[in-house]
Amino acid sequence: MQLTKSIIIEYALLGVFWVLGTVGFICDELVPGLESLRTYILLACDGMLVLMGLMTVRHRTDILLVGSLLLIALGSSLVLNRLPVTMTFNGMRVFIGALFCYPIFRYFWDAPGRRDHFVKVFDKNLEYFLWLQVPCICYQFIAYGAGDHGGGSLGNWYSGTISMMIYLISFYLLRKRINPRHFVGSIMKNAKYVLLLTPTFLNETKISFVLLVLYFILMMPIDKRMFTRVLLVTPVMSLLFVVGYMTYKMTYTGDVSRTADSLDIFSEEYLMEYMFMDMEHAEEDATWNMENNENGIADIPRATKFLLLPMFEEENPGHIPFGFGVGHFKGGTKMDHSELYDQYEWYLIGTIPYFIHVYLQLGVAGILWYLAFIISIFVRHPKGYSKRDLNMQLFLVMLIGINFFYIESLRDPVFCIVLYGLAAGAWLPDAVASEEPSERMKLSRANA
Repeated sequence: MQLTKSIIIEYALLGVFWVLGTVGFICDELVPGLESLRTYILLACDGMLVLMGLMTVRHRTDILLVGSLLLIALGSSLVLNRLPVTMTFNGMRVFIGALFCYPIFRYFWDAPGRRDHFVKVFDKNLEYFLWLQVPCICYQFIAYGAGDHGGGSLGNWYSGTISMMIYLISFYLLRKRINPRHFVGSIMKNAKYVLLLTPTFLNETKISFVLLVLYFILMMPIDKRMFTRVLLVTPVMSLLFVVGYMTYKMTYTGDVSRTADSLDIFSEEYLMEYMFMDMEHAEEDATWNMENNENGIADIPRATKFLLLPMFEEENPGHIPFGFGVGHFKGGTKMDHSELYDQYEWYLIGTIPYFIHVYLQLGVAGILWYLAFIISIFVRHPKGYSKRDLNMQLFLVMLIGINFFYIESLRDPVFCIVLYGLAAGAWLPDAVASEEPSERMKLSRANA
């Protein structure tokens, strides 16, 4: 095979994907001696993504988006907040996925030959990655029980991210194999992709119950026969929902609502305990948890973190437009933490919904930039790919929304590689989209 620019970038991108997608489990479980090198491995992968992004960014809109985010971030950090240069550039790493992953995929979609070859290889790698999560999460479940340790090949503390990736990849691969005229038959024929959702029931990711419902509803073609399909697929979805719920109850190890025997994660009592805490004593309680928790994590409930956001402006006026600069979510290993982190560590550790993550660093300007970026990837389409896979795009929008208000997976490049890769793939070639459903499925399989 001739080593062209596209082949080199393809191999490099997949190499970064597999390194980022497995280094956590390798360091945590297989070769603990590599832990001291993990920071350098992640830094090298970030550098590769930046290099590939710079090599492939060519559309004016992409250049404008990259340039404007750099301007906002550098202006907020270096000029307005006078943060150290090293902290600023290290902090910029959390935005690498948004800056450079999508232009890389646009590069592959610009030419049909590049696109067809890449899709075949990318789909195979995604399926291998999906299968890999089964032994990884099962091992983590046996070793540690259900909980945050169940991050699959991503390693400890990535349970939410890996669950979202499993649903996203499974949805994409099954969606490509659905024949609208034989919907139930298509699912039964490709049931392995549904069964590969099972590991998400072993790591106590509560969002999996929401994803499960979205998965089956958005898998169905949106047409006049959708109601009939809902009736047909409801028993399967209900069975999986009950199995997941019972598995969650039997494996529950948390301290909310006391015992697993009386646990009802859909009850008002549980949801109130899970989402809220006493705001007046939030700092005191969180600090106590940090000092007495073996992991040193306070993990303030998400809803409470949103309610506490005005505190930053009250105590540090003038940061609403452009935030506090970047770098507050990096450091602590090879570099010092920022002063903001030292002051609000009790708030900033644990899970931070991505909205808060962007808002605190880049303010309203950062939120508006990210909304413009998301709109752009669902409006602009590669030449020759003007037809939407509406179901896929809706599923992606839902996952982005969940990230914005529930979790922060969008800061992880490995998650962004999958998310933005499938966002580019949600545009169908004109020739394929115009075919009858049965023909479209044949062509989709041929490309897969």
